[in-house]
Amino acid sequence: MRRAILIVLGIIISVAILSSTVNAEEISSSSTEVKITTDEDNIIVEETIIIQGTSEEYIEIIDFWVQDGALDVKISVEAQNLEFETSDNIYTTNLSTLEIKENSQPTIKITYNLNKDKDYFQKEIIRNTSSLRVTFEGNILYSSTNLISGTSVNVYLYQPTATETNLNWYLTLGIVLLVVLLIIVILYTIRKPKPTKIKKRAIESEELLSTKKALLMSLLKDVEKQHRSKEISDDTYHKLKEHYKNEAVATMKKLEDITSKVK
Repeated sequence: MRRAILIVLGIIISVAILSSTVNAEEISSSSTEVKITTDEDNIIVEETIIIQGTSEEYIEIIDFWVQDGALDVKISVEAQNLEFETSDNIYTTNLSTLEIKENSQPTIKITYNLNKDKDYFQKEIIRNTSSLRVTFEGNILYSSTNLISGTSVNVYLYQPTATETNLNWYLTLGIVLLVVLLIIVILYTIRKPKPTKIKKRAIESEELLSTKKALLMSLLKDVEKQHRSKEISDDTYHKLKEHYKNEAVATMKKLEDITSKVK
């Protein structure tokens, strides 16, 4: 009889231990914020993970996934750096001495550096995560909710910004206009002018340059207008203004040369 009682007690204790282990494994993340910046030599990654649990159990062993090639990895909780062990991309740390309960929603910070030649950020979700957001130099590159364990996230870092898109659009427009003018000039050039029409050709060239000048001045005014209305940044404005201003100055100089020759 006594032996049967001991067996029953052993089973009860085993079930309790297993139950505690399952609760620890069921820890999820209420949110993960990934802030990525750069300096002269590195890509700097800072992950802020809020742990979410429902039980009164203390968190003991917990794993985190970190991208390949991570350097100077630091894991901390409540400003206290933690020791960890690594196996491939898994970083394992023990929080048992801190006596942090699962339902206290502790905040874990993971910081590390990546080589500057990395053009993407990778994240493997190893526990259910309510929300994940990735920012790069202040711009949101990725945002998602209700990610399940096993999800793989790959985000390219160097995507064109709105400012770069505006800059590319204006440069493309300018190039198209200049190409059209170049085609017109070539068409006039391949026609064999008669000696009596040399002056007429000079006048036609003057008209082409005047048209080009007008187009460039119009582009400069448009850029000025976009800048005043805050549709383009100061940096974009100065680049476009300098480009079109140089083209306009060169065009006006050619106009002056033609005018002096005709006279």
